[in-house]
Amino acid sequence: MLLKKNRINKGLFQKIMKIGVILNNPYFTFMYIKQEIPQYSFVVPKKIQKNAILRNKFRRIGYNFIKKNEQKPVAGIFFYKKEAFIDKSGIGKEITSILNKIK
Repeated sequence: MLLKKNRINKGLFQKIMKIGVILNNPYFTFMYIKQEIPQYSFVVPKKIQKNAILRNKFRRIGYNFIKKNEQKPVAGIFFYKKEAFIDKSGIGKEITSILNKIK
C-alpha cells in the first residue's frame, strides 16, 4: 500500500475528474494532472467486479506495483477495465506503459 501522502484524497479526486488528461490502454483508463508530489489511486468499478474482495485485491496489486517502481510527478487515477481481470500478469507492464506516455 502507498503512504497516505502518496494517495489521492477526495478533493483532488474530484479535481482530476473535472480537468484531468485521459490516457487509455487495454487494461486501464488513466486520468491525471501534473503536480510536484506523486499521488495515485486505483479504482475497480463495481460494474466490472461485483466481489469486494477481488476489487480490493486488484487495488492492492496496483498500489504495490507503483510503490516498488518509479513514480512520475503527477496525481493520477487508474480505472481498471474488464480485460485486466483476464490476464493478471500484464498489469505491471500496462501501468509502466501508461506512465511512460506522460511527458
